[in-house]
Amino acid sequence: MVDIENIERKENYSIPEGYFEAFPGKVMQRIEKEKMKRKTRWVAAGVAAAAVLALSTTLFFTYNTNDNSKIIAEQTTEVAPTEEDALESLATDYYSEELAMMDFYTMDY
Repeated sequence: MVDIENIERKENYSIPEGYFEAFPGKVMQRIEKEKMKRKTRWVAAGVAAAAVLALSTTLFFTYNTNDNSKIIAEQTTEVAPTEEDALESLATDYYSEELAMMDFYTMDY
């Protein structure tokens, strides 16, 4: 059996000179790097959100105006009535009003 009390004790690990003096500075550098990473992520997310908003707005107005222009084009391509058609519709409207008035005012003799 091994007697633990009689084993020679050595220090197997050594610490470089100035390690503990430089340690707080290294920790602070890492903290600053992490803060910069977080800021970069937020900026990247903001830029991405702005790009998506700009693209969706552009697409919305592009397709929305195209639909309206088609409707306007359909409305303007209608053929204007000829003079005969216009006179006929006026005469029809006039006589229908006269007939309605005659029905409303019946004469009793």
